[in-house]
Amino acid sequence: MKKFNWAIMGPGSIADRFAEALMPSQKGILYAVASRDINKAQAFADKYSADGVPNKADGTFHQADGTPPKPYGSYQQMLADPEVDVVYIATPQSLHYEQAKMCLEAGKHVLMEKPLTINAAQTEALIALAQEKQLLLQEGLWSRFMPCFEQVKLWLDEGRIGELQYICSDIGFSFGDREGHRLHNPALGGGALLDLGVYSITLSQCLMQEHPSEINAMSHFGNLQVDENTIVNMRYPSGRCAQFTCTIAAQASNSMTLMGSKGRIVLPYMFWNGNKATLQQEDVQDEVIEFAHRVNGFEYQIEEAMNMIEKNQVCSDFMPHGDSLAVMQTMDEIRRQIGLKFSPDAERM
Repeated sequence: MKKFNWAIMGPGSIADRFAEALMPSQKGILYAVASRDINKAQAFADKYSADGVPNKADGTFHQADGTPPKPYGSYQQMLADPEVDVVYIATPQSLHYEQAKMCLEAGKHVLMEKPLTINAAQTEALIALAQEKQLLLQEGLWSRFMPCFEQVKLWLDEGRIGELQYICSDIGFSFGDREGHRLHNPALGGGALLDLGVYSITLSQCLMQEHPSEINAMSHFGNLQVDENTIVNMRYPSGRCAQFTCTIAAQASNSMTLMGSKGRIVLPYMFWNGNKATLQQEDVQDEVIEFAHRVNGFEYQIEEAMNMIEKNQVCSDFMPHGDSLAVMQTMDEIRRQIGLKFSPDAERM
């Protein structure tokens, strides 16, 4: 069986987690890594092998035949390699549109780190291009692919908490005053909303199974012109509501609670990691389910991407294009209300 040859664009910390999850795959290999800095690409490639054979002495990986993945010092060179099947884009969100467009035009399938782009117009354009080229374009919002959230949806479908009425979540960490950090940089699509709030938006959308019809948002901006603290209320066509806060200036509880007419479901600390869900009903002992990822949680979206390519699908049922677009439309409206603007270069088409 021919394995899928994966390439990585942007060899940073998120790419490390992706590579670790790809190592045990029976269907894919880490074939190449590309960066504008060849030294970064080389250093990353040296850590991993296509077969994932660990060297316990130094924690690196070495390919069985001694050859690491191919390093490329330019994205164009990597995309010109006919052996590359699918590209994982792990760069800042301000670069997502330009780079995904480049990959699709080169005939490569794309798995994109969330969010898909930084505005709805860019997302809509990429979806149209993927459909035209009949190539996979999958937003790698990892929570949507995890067994934990399939279990939560099953509880909801079974009516275990009655009618779902309200979802409340908060997400955030204190990043201090690190001026150089990408989350503090409007040119890179920084701020709490796109990087953290997106989890609350997409999971509320997924679990409500509808898109908000009314949105009210407020925010506090720091000195660096990005949203540090944002609170959002959303009402859906059914009349149900969701509320979330996101912050890059404070330590949040990082939990999500789904409240129904007969009970509730609690997703505890770092709810987006999909490690645990608790079903709570009146006069009934709590039902707790814990999930241990096979690797680190990235494996689900990787396997789904390869399954979709095999089936000649342009998107996944776990994260369909319509959901990615609706999430971006929601974030566009929140940005409009709170006055969050990015650089013209980041917003361009």
